[in-house]
Amino acid sequence: MNLSVGDRITLTEEVDQQHTADTWGSGSLPVYATPAMGLLVEKAAVALLDGKLDEGMTTVGTALNIQHLSATPLGQTITCECCLVEIDRKRLAFQVEITDASGRAGYCTHERFIVDSKKFLSKAKARFEA
Repeated sequence: MNLSVGDRITLTEEVDQQHTADTWGSGSLPVYATPAMGLLVEKAAVALLDGKLDEGMTTVGTALNIQHLSATPLGQTITCECCLVEIDRKRLAFQVEITDASGRAGYCTHERFIVDSKKFLSKAKARFEA
């Protein structure tokens, strides 16, 4: 594993109709949706970890605490800066800042756990086998 506290990544996306609250069903207005923000946070964490885990390992998201602070309309750019702030054995904690051209749009804490891909899938399937 090649991870260090302080590792960071920045992702951006333009707010288009696929990212809006009225499309996601989380509201009725054409502004950046909270679920879209959550997805961007998870994408950023996954991208930050890409190529840094041991072979056969991956991560799964286990906690996402979003504070969506201001509305971002269509055509604006969202910037997501994700920083790894804690490594506790297999638990990884991230702090994430989400901004647009007007400033802070949101803040998020996110946790992921490192798992063995094959074992994880096997356990997931076993839960539904009787």
